[in-house]
Amino acid sequence: MSNLLYHVIRTIIRFDEDSSGATRDVDILGTFTDLAAAKAAANVGLASEGYVKSDFELYEQKSELPAGEEWKRGDGVLVFAKAPAGQQFEVGLETEVNAAGFKGNTQGEVEGFLHYVLQTTINYNADRTGSSQLTQVEGTFPTRALAFTAALTTLLDDEVTKDSFAEYDVKADFVGEWPYGEDCLVHAVGQTGENFVVRVKAQPHSHKGHKKACKHDDDCECAA
Repeated sequence: MSNLLYHVIRTIIRFDEDSSGATRDVDILGTFTDLAAAKAAANVGLASEGYVKSDFELYEQKSELPAGEEWKRGDGVLVFAKAPAGQQFEVGLETEVNAAGFKGNTQGEVEGFLHYVLQTTINYNADRTGSSQLTQVEGTFPTRALAFTAALTTLLDDEVTKDSFAEYDVKADFVGEWPYGEDCLVHAVGQTGENFVVRVKAQPHSHKGHKKACKHDDDCECAA
């Protein structure tokens, strides 16, 4: 069993909707216990979602970079693409300690309906538009219920409490319309202005497979 998990993380920066680059869709396309398998999956991550290279006006892959040429898309990015409508796609890897003891199959991939706790930190001090942001995987779980429970304490520990933040809102306790998105369970504002968004998201491929197999209605929670 590997001590680490390697997540294939895909980010779509929605320049087609928001010219600042602050609006983003982040998903985990797969989780692996083998680094080489994770890199290989990242290289075909966009293809696994149904895209082909001709869909993009620009498509760059780090592993295909000519010898001696510098990769300019960041250390964690393995694939970079731009769509004609303006969306920018980035596929890379995120490493997490394998605290739950997940095992990979013969290809090194963790199978099943995985659910992820994602924390996005938005640094408004660096850029008032919100485009300076980082999303990290804070936990991987076999059920949605476990992920929801973990998400509620992701920003907290023995020294950091809700009172440590200038604002701290939990979706389940919020009065009125929740303004931070369906996937967001916790939103907080730090004393120095940083915003923290904690989401629970399922692996999109697992969700699609589940919907094909499940004969219940749209509110079904079979994956939980």
